[in-house]
Amino acid sequence: MKKLKINSNIVSQPIVESQQTTVNNFKRLLAYVIDWYVASMLAGIPIVLTYSIFFKNLTITQELSQLPVPYCYIVGIISILVYLAYFIVIPMKMYHGQTFGKRIMDIKIVKDDGSDVDWMTLFKREVIGVMLVEGYIAASSSFLHQMICLFVGHDLNQFFVYGYGIITILSIVCACASPKRKMFHDMIAKTQLVIYKESV
Repeated sequence: MKKLKINSNIVSQPIVESQQTTVNNFKRLLAYVIDWYVASMLAGIPIVLTYSIFFKNLTITQELSQLPVPYCYIVGIISILVYLAYFIVIPMKMYHGQTFGKRIMDIKIVKDDGSDVDWMTLFKREVIGVMLVEGYIAASSSFLHQMICLFVGHDLNQFFVYGYGIITILSIVCACASPKRKMFHDMIAKTQLVIYKESV
């Protein structure tokens, strides 16, 4: 009688459970709060370091207007890239559709057909959808708006707050009413959030 051999490599592989289940709004909000805090802290580092170099004072700030030209623009662009890298590079290179916050909350970003996201999909989601269209709660949007104000020489913050604030509120309302909890950036990138658990 032949003995049954078990491939140890197969046994040791993690079991992945990906469910096409609607993510409740509380889990999505909590994941975003975690991600927003981490990404904002990382994106603020170039501003704080540059400020400390010029003024010999380590002050926690995200105000580009306190820096001289052209450094305010250079640091602003770097901070935007750092912020976007968190939401694009990490889901592509580290956790396959997950940021730190989404990984903690067992949430994954996938395309509408259930397949994994790619670079272009995340670009549409985070740059076009979150930063440019919704443009309110993301730090990348704040840096962009500050640079626009500095360039034109006028304070447009009131326009940005009310204009993009209304769009963001409508996006949140849409997510609450949508069966798949899709905000505007999800519709633009054709993505959705699903429950995703990985266990050994």
